[in-house]
Amino acid sequence: MREAAARHGVDFPFTVAAPSFVIPAGAAENARFLAPFFDEICLLFFETDACLAYTERDLPPDLADLPVSWHVHLPLDLPWQLGLDAAWDRLARLMDRAAFLSPRAWVLHPPPPGLLAPLAERLRQTGHDPADVLLENVEESDLCALWDEAREEGYSACLDLGHILAYGQHPVLDLVGLGERVRMVHAYAPDGSRHTGLGRLDAKGRELLRDILETFRPGTVTLEIFNKQEIFESIELLASWTARWSANK
Repeated sequence: MREAAARHGVDFPFTVAAPSFVIPAGAAENARFLAPFFDEICLLFFETDACLAYTERDLPPDLADLPVSWHVHLPLDLPWQLGLDAAWDRLARLMDRAAFLSPRAWVLHPPPPGLLAPLAERLRQTGHDPADVLLENVEESDLCALWDEAREEGYSACLDLGHILAYGQHPVLDLVGLGERVRMVHAYAPDGSRHTGLGRLDAKGRELLRDILETFRPGTVTLEIFNKQEIFESIELLASWTARWSANK
């Protein structure tokens, strides 16, 4: 990342993060591989039961010594349908499991409307600021239906470029007060359910990425790409585009 930025004479105005799965190995091996190239790593807790079964072999204590910051992507399969207590039990245990990394943020696929307020209360009771929980626009929710509740409870937002493009979620960009809530952008090119490199974005996709970055000024851009070659190619593209966009302002 630093080399790509230097080649293109650009200082990224955001932290560039990588997911903890770009090579076919566990989270620890991926983190050690990625740490020399990225400033931040997203620890992927995609599957609740599998991640609750992690031991120190999967998340060894020395990961905290890597020269990176961290954030966590919370599970896609939390059992919201069983009620808040069941989902919170799993969510809290996973947050405790990652606490040794001092994550800067927690990305969450939003629960059904009506659960954000009681969830925020549980977070506060356990010392977590809802502002550090970033609600992501996903296929099931573009955030519009629950945005008033999210703002009232102090949550932040993670804008997923691929979901906006794949599901026509452009109205999310016009939500009242969104600008002050966006802390992260997920950047990749959607190909069905696959997350492919930025080189697959067409002209409209590239322009939307530029508009999002310049309008919302996120603190972190996560290249949510699960392939080593494509993520490194995407760093190069992001550096070249950022340099060009800056020159054309």
